[in-house]
Amino acid sequence: MDAPLPTLAPASHTWLELGEVQRLLLDAFPGVVLGLGFDGVVQWANPAAATRLGVGRGALGGRHFGGDLVDASALQQRADRLSEELGEPVAGDASVLSAKLRRGLLSDEHEWPLRHDDGSLVPVRLAVGALRDHEGRAIGLVAIEAPREGDEAPLHFTHHDTLTGLPNRAVLTDRAEVALQRAARQHTVVAFLLIDIAGFEALCEARGHGVGGDVLRATASRLHFELRRTDTAVRLDRGQFVAMLVDLHHADEVKAVAAKVRQALSARINVGVALLNLEIRIGAAWSPDHGDQLLPLLGAAESALAAVPPEGGVAFAPAPQA
Repeated sequence: MDAPLPTLAPASHTWLELGEVQRLLLDAFPGVVLGLGFDGVVQWANPAAATRLGVGRGALGGRHFGGDLVDASALQQRADRLSEELGEPVAGDASVLSAKLRRGLLSDEHEWPLRHDDGSLVPVRLAVGALRDHEGRAIGLVAIEAPREGDEAPLHFTHHDTLTGLPNRAVLTDRAEVALQRAARQHTVVAFLLIDIAGFEALCEARGHGVGGDVLRATASRLHFELRRTDTAVRLDRGQFVAMLVDLHHADEVKAVAAKVRQALSARINVGVALLNLEIRIGAAWSPDHGDQLLPLLGAAESALAAVPPEGGVAFAPAPQA
């Protein structure tokens, strides 16, 4: 049985949660992009989608993916295929779009026969991913035309956080596996900084989720700036981030970077008409001292983070006992 889905936010909220930069990129993207509710209703579409389907951009809003854009028979065929692939029944309705996402997969790519305004069918291969708000909750779906060979632009949006533009957890998992294997061969260090904005939920309650989103975007930008091109900054849930530092040689390097990152992220931030001082908490762990796999290392960093007081600071996972 499909897992329950969270309540979908209003269309205007969903669109704004993309962030101005992502919205402009999607508007300029030459392929089809659709923002969908979990019920399959189109909430927004980019200009290319309207052009491909022969309608005005606003005309797509409110249409149902199943029924208006795609025949019911096409939904059922996809459901039958997924039922066989996943080994469990998938309903032939709008939930077919999120069937793989509900089961923990990153995205679902499939060629759909979309109905043109003149009644003809336009085959479009769509990659469907989850659209999330600044607290990491799934609030809808985004369907992006899959790239032609050599074109990776659409996949950026399914592999990155839509609010901050940073890579997501799936990207971290892939990169960490490669980095840790290389570190084991080359006898180098991979470190993980688990970064928490102290009191983030209280900040959102007091000043609104719009301010919370601005804080997350600014924090992501600062974190990205402080890291090297070979490092990876990832946004986790709510007010937490992870920085993966590669090709280090000593624990002292980890401690120096952690101190630098905390100082940069704690600097006063200008959000609209308000100046905010953020309290940043960081827990750090590194290979091979605290593990050689991603999950144990993140667990060690989380344990270190738990020792950091609410007013901020940096803590390091203890050295293993001999």
